[in-house]
Amino acid sequence: MERGARLDAQEAALDALLAVLGVEARTEPDERVAALDARAPGYAQYHRIGHKRQAAYRHLAEDRAAARTHYGPVLDALLADDDPSSPCWLAQVLLAAGGRRRLQEELVAAVEGGTPLRQACAVGAWRWADAPYGDLAERFRAARREAARHAADPWVRKRLTG
Repeated sequence: MERGARLDAQEAALDALLAVLGVEARTEPDERVAALDARAPGYAQYHRIGHKRQAAYRHLAEDRAAARTHYGPVLDALLADDDPSSPCWLAQVLLAAGGRRRLQEELVAAVEGGTPLRQACAVGAWRWADAPYGDLAERFRAARREAARHAADPWVRKRLTG
């Protein structure tokens, strides 16, 4: 899956989450961001996504009831985030809202039956889901191996096997 498509999916999931939360995330034009985007296309979108993720996180961290109410959209945003470290923010919200076991079950289910992007992002988010329950860790490993076996996209396969 191409990086641009992954960024588009991530931004769309964050936009949907922010919409249900009633939160607006603005980014002001910045010459430094524009200069970096000229050298590394996609940087401006990556930068904008970071602001949206932080706006959602700040709102949800302050309002645990909103995190519980909107658990699904938060999970959708988490499962569209392929960055190695940023899933920690939304994973923290989901851990507080639904507990460790629920989040781990959701991540296992995403690897078992999700789209290739959701599978790859679930693998990345697993490390932020706290110490795994033994039964879920084994299911996760088995689902990951099976998904990797069937992955047609090289980027997805690498994420599932890495």
